[in-house]
Amino acid sequence: MKEGTTAALSALREAVHIELDGKAMYLQAAELTRDELGKSMFRSFAREEDQHIHILQVQFAEVSESGDWIDLETARNAQRDPRLILFPQEEGVVKQIVPDGTSDLEALKLAMDFEQQAVRLYEKAAADSGNPTSQSFYRGLAEWEGTHYRILDNSYDYLAHKGEWYFQELEMPMYEG
Repeated sequence: MKEGTTAALSALREAVHIELDGKAMYLQAAELTRDELGKSMFRSFAREEDQHIHILQVQFAEVSESGDWIDLETARNAQRDPRLILFPQEEGVVKQIVPDGTSDLEALKLAMDFEQQAVRLYEKAAADSGNPTSQSFYRGLAEWEGTHYRILDNSYDYLAHKGEWYFQELEMPMYEG
């Protein structure tokens, strides 16, 4: 096993757990949110967390088999393979993250906290890695999560001040369809 492989696999395992929790949180928030735009946004983020889980599982398989990292786009474009699921017992287990009775603003705040946690994890993993490919991989994930955070923050600010859901025109395509 190549030097650093154990630490890399541990970081990838932790990242999958965070993404699984994020997906569960977004699905729960979608159920509790009253506004259709809010529901749509949370469902969209849940689908993106699913994509992140896939990417991390592909990377985990590559690192565990060869000790080498693949770039983010290669992992992103890899075929889905049920054998790559790291925690199959947890895929169907959804822990309660968003308490019943949570307001739309509280759900947004919870989602923002999740995204900040993911950004910190990926930035730390990039900083701790001596491998340029893994650094780029983690920085790419941190950037995606940072984009989620900014969208959530904008939505929170608008909802807190105007009392209704709103998305900037540039953000809207992400939630259509």
